Amino acid sequence: MRRLSVRVVIFAFTLTLLTQSTLSAQGPRKKVDPPPPPGPVKLPTKDGLELSGYYFGSNKGKAAIPVMIVHEWKGQKAPYGKLCVALRDAGCAVLALDYRGHGGSREYTDPRGETQEFDLERMRKQHVMAIVKYDLDAAKAFLEKENNEGKLNLNALVVIGIREGCVLAAGWTQRDWSFVPVGTRKQGQDVKALVLVSPERLLKGVPIETSIAVPTVASLPIMMVVGEGSAEQSDTDRIYKRVEAAKKKLSGGKDPQGLELLQVKQPLGGPFLVNESAKVIPEIVKFVTSQVPISETDNPWIER
Repeated sequence: MRRLSVRVVIFAFTLTLLTQSTLSAQGPRKKVDPPPPPGPVKLPTKDGLELSGYYFGSNKGKAAIPVMIVHEWKGQKAPYGKLCVALRDAGCAVLALDYRGHGGSREYTDPRGETQEFDLERMRKQHVMAIVKYDLDAAKAFLEKENNEGKLNLNALVVIGIREGCVLAAGWTQRDWSFVPVGTRKQGQDVKALVLVSPERLLKGVPIETSIAVPTVASLPIMMVVGEGSAEQSDTDRIYKRVEAAKKKLSGGKDPQGLELLQVKQPLGGPFLVNESAKVIPEIVKFVTSQVPISETDNPWIER
């Protein structure tokens, strides 16, 4: 009996040594730093404005997918904190901005040096085009700086639009893909996926169809989210069919790839759809992280 006890003790001791040796061979576990605290940022535009943004940095460095959130007309970035945090917790670097005339970007300085406030009711098509050309470019310039510091991978950019913000998101994606590389210098073609929440077709006379059906945009992975019976369902159905047809044409008539439609069985739209449906945020995070791979061959990090 005593011999058996001794054998058991020897076996247990040996097993402990083997386990410790294995752990020692593997080395100490690498400590993962938490993501940096989020905070406000200023986004200067090339036409002289200073926009308000809020940035949620990532702890994944060059493996971080950057996400730009473009809110609805007469809206602001503030309601999308939950979405930003969920994406950040999944390893993304998230920038939400207030474009001109909205939220923290309502004011501007006129040529006389006096502070003025944008009048949304008087803003027209040219203002929409200025948002696409200047405001979203300013957001990308901020992300480009983060990219060059190794804090994210701009070559894996995702843009999320909400309601009329979908017109802006699609229009800017088309603009981004119009910048071809110059030699080895990459200038654009960074957007690798689009998420359209409660998409609307028109913003101040600018239609989403002129951008969303362009081959460089239609070929991207695209997710649409809509509440059944919501005010945006009719527009969403039309936009979805337009993208589906464009993807089929690009694939030679095959079933479209990279097109998802999430229909929530509640008549919710915009920020209410994002925040009040338990499905929307997790599904957006899943789409973003699954549709945009990062490796040496897929969307590799590139210095600008």
